[in-house]
Amino acid sequence: GLVLCRIKAVYRKAVITFSVTKLLSLLAYPLSFSLLLVLLAILLLRWRRLATSLLVVAFAWLYTCSTALFADVLMAQLEDDYRPKVLSVLPNADAIVVLGGATRGDTHWSSMADLHSAADRITHGLALYKAGKAPLVLVAGGSNTGSRPEAEKIGDYLELMGLPASALLLERQSLDTQQNAAYSRVLLEGRGANRILLVTSAYHMGRAVPLFERAGFEVIPAPTDYQRLVGKPVVPRWLPTADDLGRTTAAIKEFVGFAYYRARGWL
Repeated sequence: GLVLCRIKAVYRKAVITFSVTKLLSLLAYPLSFSLLLVLLAILLLRWRRLATSLLVVAFAWLYTCSTALFADVLMAQLEDDYRPKVLSVLPNADAIVVLGGATRGDTHWSSMADLHSAADRITHGLALYKAGKAPLVLVAGGSNTGSRPEAEKIGDYLELMGLPASALLLERQSLDTQQNAAYSRVLLEGRGANRILLVTSAYHMGRAVPLFERAGFEVIPAPTDYQRLVGKPVVPRWLPTADDLGRTTAAIKEFVGFAYYRARGWL
């Protein structure tokens, strides 16, 4: 009863947080922001100089955000504090916590969810388990669309790749990183699991680590899904691509989330 009440209280608070952060992020996304400027320019056509200025800013901002040069600068600020470590030097823990965000969702005509670039979180979490770093893997991730919780979708892949069902724990309620930490704490404290290997994208680690520490965990970062390529890109770094726009958008989402959580006193 006490645990259930605690979960409900966390859920009510987190639903509001989720809605606010998603709205702020959406407004700050390069594509959304540029389209908003274009719309303002259309509404202000009678003031031609102002409308023209808005269109120029919209084009310049969208172009800049779509280049590898800009995306790499933003990602460097998020990733550089969390360099990768070989498995052999990582200490053992009570549990491995894998954060959701690795799938797009279930698709038509397929029994498995569709993976995207953050699927490295799944393979890295499994690699840690197979290296004997912890006896338990907790996957955290719910759903805000009415579909299956993402924890279940990721769990499908982990079991397919050889993780025993007895070593898998699913947290199905969380909608954002703050909820990931709070609900994971509720599930793991009864198992005496306090020291965790936290698996998420390197650019997300700066926000995830303090939230899990605030929830009472001893956190060992185990970052993955690094976004900057070593080799020479096919497209020159100053030309726009959809992939680079996606990386810039992911970085801006992190900065917005970090700023909001800090304003709330959670970081």
